[in-house]
Amino acid sequence: MKLSKPYLFLLTLIIILVFIIGVRYGQQVERVNKTINYLLSITPSKSPTPTPTWTIIQYKTKTGIKINYPSFLKIEEINKGGEILIK
Repeated sequence: MKLSKPYLFLLTLIIILVFIIGVRYGQQVERVNKTINYLLSITPSKSPTPTPTWTIIQYKTKTGIKINYPSFLKIEEINKGGEILIK
């Protein structure tokens, strides 16, 4: 079976087209791989860990009724039935 010249020409063009598409696809894959490798090679910088600022609470004892409370609270005594108001 012998192919005529137009069919042989079309077959050649199709083979060249497939080759060009394959090369372009390979270039695109290579570009994506380089981008991925670059992104993976970047080491993330350590974000500074916030150091908590601790406030030392000193407890006081009120005479009469022994209640431990932080020193930054202000206690006011009200003489109505022994109520204690903490602000």
